[in-house]
Amino acid sequence: MSVITAKGKAAKESANKKNSSIDFKKVYIRLKDGDSVRVRLLTPEDYVEYRAHSAYLQGIFTQPCIHPAGQKCAHCEAGHSGLEEFQGLRARKRYLFAMADLDEGIIRVFDASKGQAQGIIQTIEQYTDHLRDLAFVFKRTGTKVETSFTLNPIIKLKPEDQEKFDSFNETTVEDDFYETVLQPRTRQQQIEELEKAGFPIERFFGNELQDDGVKPLGEAEVKPEDLF
Repeated sequence: MSVITAKGKAAKESANKKNSSIDFKKVYIRLKDGDSVRVRLLTPEDYVEYRAHSAYLQGIFTQPCIHPAGQKCAHCEAGHSGLEEFQGLRARKRYLFAMADLDEGIIRVFDASKGQAQGIIQTIEQYTDHLRDLAFVFKRTGTKVETSFTLNPIIKLKPEDQEKFDSFNETTVEDDFYETVLQPRTRQQQIEELEKAGFPIERFFGNELQDDGVKPLGEAEVKPEDLF
């Protein structure tokens, strides 16, 4: 196994990708009622489905289920623990759409519920044959359960905006981009989240808890000479 991930031409292509360096403060498209962004849809298939956990009242925010990756998922276990207040943690399908933000000049993503995704996919399919020519206004309307997100085509761009549009002509979105953006938690991180949320972790995960006074490497004070 090597720590080298690419060489020569492949390394150059990776360095030139617009999504090679992700700014997590900007990568997610989060809009308030009436807000919008101008985007380019690179292909008709730049979106993925994943299973997500969330329990906002308990302070657990949307994150991917790690069970599909072959790992034991603590949130799945909590959601099926029989405790009513944690039933909302059961995994639900969500959809991640990649879009080129014309004004930010980067690839960004929108995280959608199943209902929101259906409308977006319908618009994408409607304009499939015109994606290389059309930009869109991606807009939010409404709040809470009345919220909707729409893609409306921009018929003609100004010359300077056309340059922004054309700058994404050779851009592609790889699968590892979605994986990186989703930032899955480890099982241990999930258990720590559950503890903060008031879940009885001793009862369900007692054999996995770290011993008192034992800190993971990096948290304890470790001298360089003690590592080898």
